[in-house]
Amino acid sequence: MKLILALGVVLLLFTTTADSQLTDADLNKIRLVVKEEVEKAIDASEKRMKEYIAQEIGTVNIKISEMDKRLTGKIESLDKDLSGDIETLGERLNNIFLLTLGLLAFIAVAVGVPQIIVAMQRKDIRTQDERIESQQKQIETLLQEIETLKQERIASP
Repeated sequence: MKLILALGVVLLLFTTTADSQLTDADLNKIRLVVKEEVEKAIDASEKRMKEYIAQEIGTVNIKISEMDKRLTGKIESLDKDLSGDIETLGERLNNIFLLTLGLLAFIAVAVGVPQIIVAMQRKDIRTQDERIESQQKQIETLLQEIETLKQERIASP
């Protein structure tokens, strides 16, 4: 189209001028023909441009969907791996927590039981001391009674 238009313009330039002059109507017809040719050329160019853009958009969409599928697959794979790792880590933390509780209980028993035994022995010793004291008081009381009885017997023959 452009070639025909350019050829037409070149031919018009090289032709010998006519003796007659163009009227306004002739000029308007020429303008109309040129305008129609330019509009056709522009429309064809726009059509090609739209087709090219649509084709490129389609290509980009395909690439995006392929990348989305690959990334989705990788994300799912990582999610599975991380889920397994997290579960394993949770189990390990649970085991460590239980071991720590067991050690704390063992330490409490190892320290607490001897303390309880010592406290019970002290209590028994205190009770025995109290019993011994009370028995000593009884013995002293009995000794005093014996002494008084001896003196009464000596005094009353």
